[in-house]
Amino acid sequence: MDSIVKDERGMALVGAFLMLLLMGALVSATFGPTLLEGRLAENTRRSSKAFDVAEYGLVDAVGQWSSYDWNALAVWDSTSFTGSVPNGAGTYEGTVRRLSDDVFLMDVTGWDASQRARRRVAQLLKLQLLEIDIQAALTTRGPTKIGGSAEINGNDTHPGQWACGAADSSMSGVRVADAGDLETTGTQCSDGGCLFGNPPVEVDTTVSEDTFFQYGDVGWDELVAMADLLMASGTYKIQPSVIGGVCNVVDKSNWGDPLTPTSPCFGRFPIIYAPGDLTVNGDVGQGILLVGGDLSVQGGFEFYGIVIVRGRLKTTGTGGHFNGSLMAANVDLDDNTVLGDALVQFSSCVVRRALAAASPGAPLRSRGWLQPFN
Repeated sequence: MDSIVKDERGMALVGAFLMLLLMGALVSATFGPTLLEGRLAENTRRSSKAFDVAEYGLVDAVGQWSSYDWNALAVWDSTSFTGSVPNGAGTYEGTVRRLSDDVFLMDVTGWDASQRARRRVAQLLKLQLLEIDIQAALTTRGPTKIGGSAEINGNDTHPGQWACGAADSSMSGVRVADAGDLETTGTQCSDGGCLFGNPPVEVDTTVSEDTFFQYGDVGWDELVAMADLLMASGTYKIQPSVIGGVCNVVDKSNWGDPLTPTSPCFGRFPIIYAPGDLTVNGDVGQGILLVGGDLSVQGGFEFYGIVIVRGRLKTTGTGGHFNGSLMAANVDLDDNTVLGDALVQFSSCVVRRALAAASPGAPLRSRGWLQPFN
């Protein structure tokens, strides 16, 4: 009897141990999938955050379209950019590649805050070319006086230092809303002897404020919002600025270098906005110049691009040489005075380059978005 009792000693411990093993197995069977699901959920959350960061980077880059760098890319060339989401939510990097004259591919990779998850998105974009109603070398809506040694020429002429190809059809020299608004004076300009084009003078009663302040789907305020440079009222000497072999885009007096094709600033076509009166006394610039007040030009200043003056235009002395197109709205119907050695020369090549360089990229309306595999 004693031997039987002795043989049963420890059975309770064995049973308890087996029970613990069974319970551990049950817990493991439950905990394992739960842990896996938790990790999957965390990975999904991080991946979703990375996707949001990538999309943020894409939208931000399109909204901050760098016309100076990206519009100057040759076909198939690319450049990179980086950025971050506010509050440390993640970082992104991307590339912009030019596929054709007006189509670009933007590819952006985003990382979540932990840098452990990444997602990638891409977008096809097309340059949203501005539609400015250019029909003459000089377009004006109010009283306009041209004299001295001035010349207004609507015959399409390309700058000799630019590779432009064949000239397009010529435009009018001067386009006015009322023939009575135009006065020519002096030996050279009497009877319109200083006006050239096809025709030299075009009377167009449809010329209105919209001609100067509405550009297709873009208005004056929207174009002003795109400005690269904001100029306070005052007198400026405009000239290219290069530091360490790089175009100094921080210098507000640097409006590009249209005269030197080898210059780092040759491809700089800024949109310049002066909300008040602006006086320019030399030397040279290019792009799109928007003046909310009056524009006074002297010192032989040369500008290549499009000039839109909301107030009055005045040139004196050696005047200014405008290559492209000039529009003076005369909102208050003051006199436009083009005197001295001024020249307004129409150039379709200059107009195209100024518009293309300033135009932002916009997503294609269909099938433009994609999510590449990493």
